[in-house]
Amino acid sequence: MSATAPDEAPEFHWDWFSQHIPAWRSLFSTIQPLPRKILEIGSFEGRATCFMLEHVLAPDAPGEVHCVDTWAGGVEHSALPMEEVHARFRRNVTLLVGRLPQHRVVIHRRTSFDAMVRLIAEGHAGTFDFVYVDGSHQAPDVLEDLVLSFRLCRKGGVVICDDYFWQRQKPGEEDVLDSPKLAIDSFTNLFRRRLRFLSRMSGQQLAYRKTAD
Repeated sequence: MSATAPDEAPEFHWDWFSQHIPAWRSLFSTIQPLPRKILEIGSFEGRATCFMLEHVLAPDAPGEVHCVDTWAGGVEHSALPMEEVHARFRRNVTLLVGRLPQHRVVIHRRTSFDAMVRLIAEGHAGTFDFVYVDGSHQAPDVLEDLVLSFRLCRKGGVVICDDYFWQRQKPGEEDVLDSPKLAIDSFTNLFRRRLRFLSRMSGQQLAYRKTAD
């Protein structure tokens, strides 16, 4: 990725991440060593990606963030200009990597299922220090993301799941299959002997450490 002027700033039009920053800072202040290899499922404009590049990756060693997104958006993004979102993501991460040349961003523009199956086939299973699951909000998709990302996370690594209580429908019209909660609950119950909860972060997020393969 090409270098950029030092006075340029990332550009974001939406913000669903900044509210979580205090909880992230608190969590990662307790984690040593800091991650060197991160998997992000759902990157959108790159706000969380940029934060991870600057504040989560170990600053004194080469690091990488693998970003998985189709940039087609989910049903809740049907009115958004997703190609513009994708272009903004690329500009933002190019800017940050220009400032932090020890780090790199690997972009996987495909479904999370396809991307993670490929990563497993290419030998990345058990190599990621941190995984951020913030992709599809459909329960079946979320369950796939959690199971496959568990395979990719190393023993001792950390996973954060976003949007635990997210709902697209009005109160009283909720569809449990149209929300991450059922998938997160199902996964954490099935895998409870292989993980340890770290924190319910900012209400909407849940963090765990992988304790066994």
